[in-house]
Amino acid sequence: MLPRVAAVRNLGPTSWQVADTAAGRLDAFWEFGRDDANLLPGALVAREAGALVTDAAGRPWSAGSDSFLVAPPGLHGHLVEALRADAGAVTGAR
Repeated sequence: MLPRVAAVRNLGPTSWQVADTAAGRLDAFWEFGRDDANLLPGALVAREAGALVTDAAGRPWSAGSDSFLVAPPGLHGHLVEALRADAGAVTGAR
């Protein structure tokens, strides 16, 4: 993903970064792996703010999902495509 973006950062607690995305202070947030306890509150705030909350493949996110992506509707689809392409480059699958 690094060649596609200006910066990739971890800014502290996961739920805070998701809430910052919902508020428009961050463009997007994604994570691979399960982190339900930290993602549930932020996911609720983000959905209520109008952001799309899915897994990295674009499927609806729920507790137990193996990845997480939150972004505004205009950016979300582009990120799903980029994450899919980057995952394929790493694993050799497309």
